[in-house]
Amino acid sequence: MDSYKTIIGIICTLTAVLFGLGTGMLVKKVGTDVTVITTLFYRFLFSVPLLLLFALVARKSKFLEIKQKRTLILRIIFGFSGITFWFLAVRSMPLGQATTLFQSSVIFVTLLSPLLLGEKVGPVRWSAVLAGLIGIIIVTEPFSSALNAAALYGVMAAFSGAILAILLRKLGRSDKPTSVALWYNFAGAVILGFVIIYAPEQLSPIGGQILIDLILLGVVASVLQIFFTTAYKYLDAVVVSALRYIQIPLSGVAGYFLFAETMSSSQILGALIIITSCLVIAWREFIRNEK
Repeated sequence: MDSYKTIIGIICTLTAVLFGLGTGMLVKKVGTDVTVITTLFYRFLFSVPLLLLFALVARKSKFLEIKQKRTLILRIIFGFSGITFWFLAVRSMPLGQATTLFQSSVIFVTLLSPLLLGEKVGPVRWSAVLAGLIGIIIVTEPFSSALNAAALYGVMAAFSGAILAILLRKLGRSDKPTSVALWYNFAGAVILGFVIIYAPEQLSPIGGQILIDLILLGVVASVLQIFFTTAYKYLDAVVVSALRYIQIPLSGVAGYFLFAETMSSSQILGALIIITSCLVIAWREFIRNEK
């Protein structure tokens, strides 16, 4: 029975990774045609219907019930900032490089967990964090003239994602992920709706293939959240986190073949360092939980 659950968890995680890759590809594809506000608005708007259906099936009349309301508000704030920085990074830099920086959030989680969660971090994980930070420096190339806002977007997306992960840990102690996801996406659509009311020029006219891509973006994003939510039911969080790093090389390959993007040899080296450090952190977390 345990092996059956493990297989289901792995399948759900790998499926979510593919949908995550699809999200990045769609954001990259529409990036030259519409504003980032337009992309974000329709991504949130078209995510709500599927997530609402999923929450109704999973929780029935309690589909909106949340106990930690203040933590939910922080989750919405940092989730919103994280996805905004992520979309800006994907639009402005190679998909593989943006994905590498975004997936480095586990490094920042380890860095912040003693302060925000009171968790102890041993010498092995501190060494992995240091190596990961070096990898981030190599990927962003801060001392080169080529450094621009895009690299900062990627780092800020990872930092926001780290705080988000900590907030989700807290929410997971008493609240259901389905309800949290529904509230987050609904709030995102409402917030961006108000932004568009006050700055209508930020809403690009859409139609044809662009409309199809934006609808698909919302659907893919909602399915991504559903599969990740399901994966956490069958696998330890550290295993899910480790499997997610498969998205980094896949993003690099997709960026090369679909968008003619390349990463320098130093950026690839930095990406490998980040992946290794994140896997070491995940392994140590697994060992710690087994004790």
